[in-house]
Amino acid sequence: MNAGAALTLYVMGAVTVLVFLLAVTPLRGRWRRLPEIVGLAGVAATAGIAVAQWGERQVAFAGEIQIDRFSLLMTWIVMIAAAASILLAWGEPAAAGRRPEFTGLVLAAATGMMLTVMSGNLIILFIGIELLSVSLYILCAIEVTREGSLESGIKYLITGSIGTAILIYGFSLLYGVTGTTSLAGIAERLGTVDGLLDEPLLVAAIALIVVALGFKASAVPFHMWTPDVYQGAPTPVTALMSTGTKAAAMGAFLLLFTGATQQAAGDWRGLIGALAVATMVVGNVGALLQDNVKRMLAWSSVAQAGYLLIGVAVGTLAGAESLIYYLFAYVAMTLASFAIVILREREVEDGDRLVAFTGYGRARPWAGVVMTLALLSLAGFPPLAGFVGKFLLFGSAVDADMAWLAIVGAVASAVSVVYYLRVVITMWAPQPDGAAEPRRLQVPASVATVAVAGAVAVVGLAIWAQPLLDLCAGAARALIIP
Repeated sequence: MNAGAALTLYVMGAVTVLVFLLAVTPLRGRWRRLPEIVGLAGVAATAGIAVAQWGERQVAFAGEIQIDRFSLLMTWIVMIAAAASILLAWGEPAAAGRRPEFTGLVLAAATGMMLTVMSGNLIILFIGIELLSVSLYILCAIEVTREGSLESGIKYLITGSIGTAILIYGFSLLYGVTGTTSLAGIAERLGTVDGLLDEPLLVAAIALIVVALGFKASAVPFHMWTPDVYQGAPTPVTALMSTGTKAAAMGAFLLLFTGATQQAAGDWRGLIGALAVATMVVGNVGALLQDNVKRMLAWSSVAQAGYLLIGVAVGTLAGAESLIYYLFAYVAMTLASFAIVILREREVEDGDRLVAFTGYGRARPWAGVVMTLALLSLAGFPPLAGFVGKFLLFGSAVDADMAWLAIVGAVASAVSVVYYLRVVITMWAPQPDGAAEPRRLQVPASVATVAVAGAVAVVGLAIWAQPLLDLCAGAARALIIP
């Protein structure tokens, strides 16, 4: 059983339950912040255990849970996203009066993300995806007095349910073809049983799984829910969805394709490559048309999913390594940008609209610098982390004889410069004559911490890319099932 190997899951599960218990405990005065403190302590403890467990692969519960360099490195990404979401919600109206529930749901979603990337079995993978999804359905609608939040939760629930049905159907067909739900067993059967790779049901299973995971990753044409849900949800929740959920979805892609069904790459490389192209094109075109920064970042998230899918489509260790590195960079620049949006939302009404950012860089130079670094990195400007990540992803596509993916990605990145620079220029433009002085609030330390840490990471991950790439290379090798 080797149950002790799953210690990270135990800690996150226990902390999640503890925070929910605090929801029914009267908390007054200085104790009102206890749920967030407990939640952050649990996240820190989980990340620390993941560091301590770094090493050779371990399996728990007869192989249903895999503790290896891939799952541990992805756990670090999830912990960063969860901690940032809790910090961004510190004092946020979304958490007012529901602080234990808000923090508990963030931790529950993070537990589902961890379970997803640690899965060694289709059933565990499905449970992980559902745990993170159900938690996020509630988080999207947690501002029950705001129509946009409720609408966001309902839309995500409906589209998520469709994705769930398709996923379980795809898993059922994959089980029917291989006779096992174990990822290692699937890889073994595909590699040893004659004629299995030519089975039509295998192609159907792969197609359904790609569609279902495409829903979770916001890939085109399964992205319809993303702009509305991201805009309507409380911004700390949007930040968690665009980072943690994206990481879990990409982790599932890598486990199933670079790992379990690698032998059937001929059936899915072209499909996922086409999905990446459509996602990059539609995401960037959609972002060009937005005058709301939060909605623009939602469309940007769609486009970024396309870049990430390049690492899946090439089906090589270099592609997986590049994808994992880019996930770290993407999380840093996305959290930094959403932190500035949250800060502006708290200062002015409709603070997520582009016009509300006019002259904001001049009024708060540090916020302007953070947002500028984050957006330029998202656009792929050298020498920031976003450029390094895209360079590695495009290079892996060229090495795998899929140069067309790199060409589309480069053109899409060039198009993205337009809408990213539009926000940057607006932030540093002078205020219009006669404009009223906006309400200036003291900058919340928690929001400033996330913003500055994200900006520092955007620069640091580029300067010191090699140490992280070494970790990513080890994580990519762990995907190969012995």
